[in-house]
Amino acid sequence: MPSVSPDIITHRLLVFKEARPITQKKRDYSDDKCLATKAETEKLLSAGFKCEARYTTWLANVVMVTKSNAN
Repeated sequence: MPSVSPDIITHRLLVFKEARPITQKKRDYSDDKCLATKAETEKLLSAGFKCEARYTTWLANVVMVTKSNAN
């Protein structure tokens, strides 16, 4: 969030130094899920809520969940 200090909202992972990263296999998504993911990402980037970060060893796939009130 642009108006909140990063000291308050920054998330840090407490990971054991001897822990080895486990990478997930890249999943392929249907075209509609891929478009929805891209649209939501662009919306968050343009609002300044998210920024690009590259963590090649600690990476998880996107999990798409349909809201219960969606039609």
